[in-house]
Amino acid sequence: MPEHTSNPAKRQRKSAEQRREDILVAAGKVFAEQGFRCAEVQQIADLAGIGKGTIYRFYATKDELFKAAVDAAMQRLTGRVDASIEHCRDPLLQLRAAFRAYIEFFREHPETVELFIHERAELRGSKPLYFVYSEARRRRWVDICQQLIERYPCRVKDPELVLDALANLAYGSVFVTRISERRVLLDDEAEKLTDLLFNGILGQD
Repeated sequence: MPEHTSNPAKRQRKSAEQRREDILVAAGKVFAEQGFRCAEVQQIADLAGIGKGTIYRFYATKDELFKAAVDAAMQRLTGRVDASIEHCRDPLLQLRAAFRAYIEFFREHPETVELFIHERAELRGSKPLYFVYSEARRRRWVDICQQLIERYPCRVKDPELVLDALANLAYGSVFVTRISERRVLLDDEAEKLTDLLFNGILGQD
């Protein structure tokens, strides 16, 4: 059966890589909104502006497409965070910039939280990709936290504890915000949270 599109000429000009990206972006949105079980490949195809058969040329099953959509979301998130510290060498500024980039990513793409929730619900036999990525990148961030301890007068001397505090604060903030009535992180959320973490709650006597 031939595929239908409103602008086939424009669709043909896209590279395979761009077509794949369009599919994954659309899949992420549909899976986040509908969940894995209720989402239909046709919905994803319609959102991506392609025929359903095109999706199956890239991904043989809906399950494979779902996993690819989650992985693509993680790549976008980690790429955003990595880019935020690319030209920074001060560990405190690196941690602040990374935290801000993380929060801003979820402010711009709040549906990603829903995608991660659906992944946890559907793929109970495997570790969520969020934590697979986090563990693979942990050593780099522990080293940055160690540099922070060596350069600044830190009360906490364990870089693992510093990283866990920062990571849990970021992770918890986006998830709690998403499932609450507020739903979206505020513009200055990152600055307030990092100030609280690095400067504490209690004032100096």
